[in-house]
Amino acid sequence: MTNPSTDAALRCGARVLNNDRVSSGLIRLDLELEQKQDFEPGQFAMINLPGPGAFVFSRPFSILNIQDHVVSLLYRVVGRGTRALELMQPGGELTFLGPLGQPFGIPEDNRPVILVGGGVGLPPVWAWLKKHGRASDAGFFGARDGADVPWTLLDERWHVSVDSDKHVPAGKQAWQGLVPDLVAREIPADDDTPRLIMACGPIPLLRAVADLASSRRWQCLVSLEEHMGCGYGACKGCVVPVLDLSGSEGWRNATCCQEGPVFRAESIDWSRYGQRDFEIVG
Repeated sequence: MTNPSTDAALRCGARVLNNDRVSSGLIRLDLELEQKQDFEPGQFAMINLPGPGAFVFSRPFSILNIQDHVVSLLYRVVGRGTRALELMQPGGELTFLGPLGQPFGIPEDNRPVILVGGGVGLPPVWAWLKKHGRASDAGFFGARDGADVPWTLLDERWHVSVDSDKHVPAGKQAWQGLVPDLVAREIPADDDTPRLIMACGPIPLLRAVADLASSRRWQCLVSLEEHMGCGYGACKGCVVPVLDLSGSEGWRNATCCQEGPVFRAESIDWSRYGQRDFEIVG
């Protein structure tokens, strides 16, 4: 894999252009930055309110797209921060820090890429297919039901799975089941073409994708949805367990915001990841 060079992170003000639902649960936020910026798929941004109303910790969001001065994010209301964000109207002011983190990169060979996103994990894989996708690459997206699918974002390259087939619009197709199973269904087990999976979503989805990739001997990269307090490794609030055979324990904590959020699937200690006693959201 090669990681294209990216500009240094930009800290600036941002003005809300649009803040509209693209599905029953997903909201697209378009921000106009004070300065022009670029990014690589897999990177994220830290967003906060300005002035005395700011949260102690900014909120991290995977970047859906950046075009010149306009950055697009996708979020779901899950806590106090995203509830405040939902209330923002066009013209509202926010602060922006980004892009941050390690991106997915580009394969050094021509192997087909499979993009897998679940729910709010869509942005990094959607961005990769938009920016680097070729005819041999394909996207797979999983949602709760047809109403939770952002159909306007998904073109013919995307395969859709839903937990429930309710509310699937006329003329649209969605397979009922789990999105990793849809990948396995669309690519038969006797297809021995070397592939690379890039995935983002909830931990169970990522673990299932990693297992599928291992069984097929595909390379696999996962973008982790950790709550990041600072975005640059100072607070240590986003550590994830990774395998480290050089230490006595055989694993260590890696800061997701600096060493990730994109990791090789085989580097994650899946026996420990997601086993925390608490979870910070929103």
